[in-house]
Amino acid sequence: MILDHAGRLLLRDGFQNLNLDELAKAIEYSKGTIYLHFKTKEDLVLAIATRVARERADLFERASAFSGKTRERMRAIGFASCHFAVIHPDYFNLEMLLKSPSFWEKASMERQRTFGLQAAKLFHCVNSIAQQAVIQQDLPPDTRSQDVTLSLIATTIGTHIMIMQPEIQVLCAIDEPIAAVRRNQDILCDGWNWKPLAKDWNYRATDRRIKNEVFPEAKWFKPG
Repeated sequence: MILDHAGRLLLRDGFQNLNLDELAKAIEYSKGTIYLHFKTKEDLVLAIATRVARERADLFERASAFSGKTRERMRAIGFASCHFAVIHPDYFNLEMLLKSPSFWEKASMERQRTFGLQAAKLFHCVNSIAQQAVIQQDLPPDTRSQDVTLSLIATTIGTHIMIMQPEIQVLCAIDEPIAAVRRNQDILCDGWNWKPLAKDWNYRATDRRIKNEVFPEAKWFKPG
């Protein structure tokens, strides 16, 4: 109950203006009750972020079970990341807040550990597919899967954050932000020489399969 109400206030007011007195009034408990569960405001916000991050990890795990070539399976992960961004458009701004040392050091070690477990799930989902791609020679044999994983995660998160800025959308002539994210993912995979390359494979057909088989609830997807 605390997390439900706090999440709504956080989205409405932002972290700096998140008022625990108002939260206590909304849940009809004292502020002291909130502090019984969360040592600091940072602890509370990290718990909110962890709950949302768990949902993202669940989406990635669903996507990783998609049947296809390794690059198609990674494309399913990319689809999952975009689906998550549509469901939680404000999460990436919150995630940037979490990376701030001034925020992180005020959250408890237990909250940090719980959040870290969700991040580890994400990394594992991506890295396990990259490892298989190296083994199956869909990626060059001297490729480090961790390098591929890091670049994909960084590119995806960075693009999501950038395209939320209206001025970036104008400067880069972006009409469809989600399409821009997926395009950058494709460019990066081609750069790693991850086969089949985009020019050699009908990934639109793959996307239709991903939508139908894994994410039928993804109303944002526009079949090509």
